[in-house]
Amino acid sequence: MKAFNIKHKPKISVIIPTYNEEANIEETLIAIKKQICDFSYEIVVVDGQSTDKTMDIAKKFANVYISPQKGKAYQLNYAAPKTSGDILLFLDADTLMDPFFLQKVYKIFQRKKNLFACSARIQYYDGIAFSFKIGSLVCTITKYFFQSIAVHLYYFFKSLFGYPELSGTNMIVRRDIFFKAGGFKQPPHSLGIDKVFSDSIIYVTRILKKGKVKSLNFVSVLTSGRNLTVKRSLKRINLYFSKKDVYYELAKKID
Repeated sequence: MKAFNIKHKPKISVIIPTYNEEANIEETLIAIKKQICDFSYEIVVVDGQSTDKTMDIAKKFANVYISPQKGKAYQLNYAAPKTSGDILLFLDADTLMDPFFLQKVYKIFQRKKNLFACSARIQYYDGIAFSFKIGSLVCTITKYFFQSIAVHLYYFFKSLFGYPELSGTNMIVRRDIFFKAGGFKQPPHSLGIDKVFSDSIIYVTRILKKGKVKSLNFVSVLTSGRNLTVKRSLKRINLYFSKKDVYYELAKKID
């Protein structure tokens, strides 16, 4: 198994929305370039008209598109049709994957034909992480250990009780399902984008009477803890309950 240059049709398209991410984007792109897998993949950066050096950095590693409009939902919808992977991985600009991440994800989708979409576990970090192996399992510890456990349990129990939700840091979906779900919608607040997208895919599973959305318990990514604040968390919870009817109506707008 080795790292592949893109010569054949990519199996996975990694799509990263950016806006003034010069401090984070290079590390993220290098981690993607170092993937060890037995298939080809592509990297696409869709920029929201950054005013810093984000695009200059991204052009060294990826295909770069400039979105006519800034905003996560709009940027990702703009970029998705320009890719060709069977699986779309929407990745935040400050999120890192281990060298075997794409291989593990692709094998999961190959093995689980009924899987429509998933997200890996989130481990928050600030640039310093300690990793060790238990058998074939790699464990990583950061100063955000307890916060990471809490977030994992949140997604785990949502899946367990039949209300799975994809993590905005890494959302992985089959290409046909993405377009069938109508892509990303823009709710009243940007914090709801991931929730509405998750609900859209769940709505597709109900219409088709097949398919699953789930969190991956044994595959993880490292993501920056820069936005991990109590105020932001409380705001997300408040929006979840106060806007749930709006979210649900948006989610039903599918192709």
